[in-house]
Amino acid sequence: MALRRSYYLMPTLDDVLHKLPKAWIFTLVDARDAFLQCKLDEKSSYMTTFWTPWGRKRWLKLPFGVSVAPEVYQRKQHELLCGLHGIEPIADDILIVGCGDTDEEAAHDHDDKLLALLDRCRQVRLRLSVKKLQFKVQEVHFHGHILSSQGLKADPDKIRAIVDMPQPADAKALQRFIGFVTSLAKFMPHLSEVCEPLRRLLDKDAVWHWLPKHDQAVEKIKQLVTAAPVLKYYDVTKPVTIESDSSKNGLGCCLLQEEQPVAYASRALSSAEQNYAQIEKECLSIVFACQRFHHYLYGRDTITAETDHKPLIAIFKKPLLCAPKRLQSMMLTLQHYNLDVVYKSGSEMYISDTLSRAITNHVTPRNEHEHHTVCLLQQEQLFFAEVNQADYLNVTDQRLHQLQQHTDRDETLQALKAIVLSGWPDDKDTAPAIVKEYWSFRDEISVQNGILYKGPRVIVPRSLRAEMLLRIHSSHIGGEACYRQTRDTLYWPNMQ
Repeated sequence: MALRRSYYLMPTLDDVLHKLPKAWIFTLVDARDAFLQCKLDEKSSYMTTFWTPWGRKRWLKLPFGVSVAPEVYQRKQHELLCGLHGIEPIADDILIVGCGDTDEEAAHDHDDKLLALLDRCRQVRLRLSVKKLQFKVQEVHFHGHILSSQGLKADPDKIRAIVDMPQPADAKALQRFIGFVTSLAKFMPHLSEVCEPLRRLLDKDAVWHWLPKHDQAVEKIKQLVTAAPVLKYYDVTKPVTIESDSSKNGLGCCLLQEEQPVAYASRALSSAEQNYAQIEKECLSIVFACQRFHHYLYGRDTITAETDHKPLIAIFKKPLLCAPKRLQSMMLTLQHYNLDVVYKSGSEMYISDTLSRAITNHVTPRNEHEHHTVCLLQQEQLFFAEVNQADYLNVTDQRLHQLQQHTDRDETLQALKAIVLSGWPDDKDTAPAIVKEYWSFRDEISVQNGILYKGPRVIVPRSLRAEMLLRIHSSHIGGEACYRQTRDTLYWPNMQ
């Protein structure tokens, strides 16, 4: 079924700025579960019918992920708040501005407007979120910018990953850094002149010797890539792309519009996350990008997510149950966003690749709003790390221990484990011959606690297959019935 788009002119920050003369005090509130506050009529409700294990269900309220939802919600919110002066809604954010020639006048103006908004919300039953409230502040983070009494400023959160990036420690790190900068060269005049001292370190017979002039060059480049016209202002009316990547120890991502960066972000992987399979790290980088840029992405029609990991593309096209348990958790988190995951060659992903390898060790929140965002990220990371696939298996602890021991001694499964953790090659011909039988479902394989899984099922080591098959066929409930009971738990390559 195709839904007819409800065209509605979405407001932008430019539509708001000219309404802020003599602005001194700001409050930002957020509509709680925005789309879910819009009730559907019976005809529209039946159009959202979907299958569940308990039969067909339908939404009674506007669900996330529907292509028409952002414009339907924006129209409804403008209708509900119509006539309130100094109240500026964009998406699910509502800005209240106090204007005046003095602090007292601005405070009085702000309080009158805020009370008017609360009265209207009570009348129309519009619920607001306390968690994201920024109340009566001198400057406010609003759609990628900072509004203050001094005017409009760039949000430093967007460039922190670049500003805090450590200096290149060797030639390989310097090559990545220069590649990242070169990818943005068309937006930066005189880049070749600034990069010249760094390029000399990469000459064939050059000795690595880092000098103050190299520090100056790196700092100058950081200034260039975090200032206009390189760093683009976010425009809610234009398509959005997130580019994300994972390295051995970190995640990096960038928000792009029309191939120009809008914001950067990176973070280190926890000790538990460093043990993830490569496909799980790559999916985690997309989760990190969506959560880090949530206020840009939430409620948008379509978001292009670029990854250099081909197996991840395949898993997003398969039913959710085909994915390993940890990937299932990540993909459920991504249901809040309407993603189109596409492949992009790693050689073209300079920005996210550089950020994932030149990570900062920690994030220091500077305000309550940002602290809340960091806490949410930490909770998600903990949730993913605690997913234990063994809890979903229909096997005893003794059998689980036996599977671990035999997997450790199985040459094929150890080679498979190594390639799953490091990442599969792009072509089957370049994969080791010993693991080629697993190529067709490589995106479904994961590792946890020394055991390999195909989706939710354990991959049985070759040395155990004969014993376990014999047990199935000799079972008192009958071989075929026992096989049906165990086929959702165990996987035998070439025997399915």
